[in-house]
Amino acid sequence: MGWGHFSTVWLAKDFKYGTYVAVKVMKSAPHYLDASYDEVEILQKIAKLSTSPEWISSVCKYKNKKPNEINRDDTHVLNLLNCFLYKGPYGNHFCMVYEILGVNLLEVLKRTDYKGLSLDTVREMTRQVLIGLDFLNRVCKIIHTDLKP
Repeated sequence: MGWGHFSTVWLAKDFKYGTYVAVKVMKSAPHYLDASYDEVEILQKIAKLSTSPEWISSVCKYKNKKPNEINRDDTHVLNLLNCFLYKGPYGNHFCMVYEILGVNLLEVLKRTDYKGLSLDTVREMTRQVLIGLDFLNRVCKIIHTDLKP
């Protein structure tokens, strides 16, 4: 599905639930393992705080929803489903399992031949990004430093 400096991401089928997932496979060098543990720690904190009363109250205002209608997706932040260590022929690789998301904004722009998106679409995307950043910063005390299309 993609790759970066630290990892590759693969599409996989979760046979237990009959769904597809994204598996992020980190490089095997020890310092990548440390970075993986940091990422999991952050994502576990995010998952825990997604049900905090402070956040539930905010989402009720942002989305005009009742508390019982709010779920993890209302944070607009990636959801870690599982993680494990894979011992392979080229070393130990830490793997993180995520929900499948849509294409990134750069891919959307490419598919529109860089002609842009409707104002309503831009407003909704911006709203979701700002809700996610508010949750990370105000509730989780996490600063996201890698926003890009």
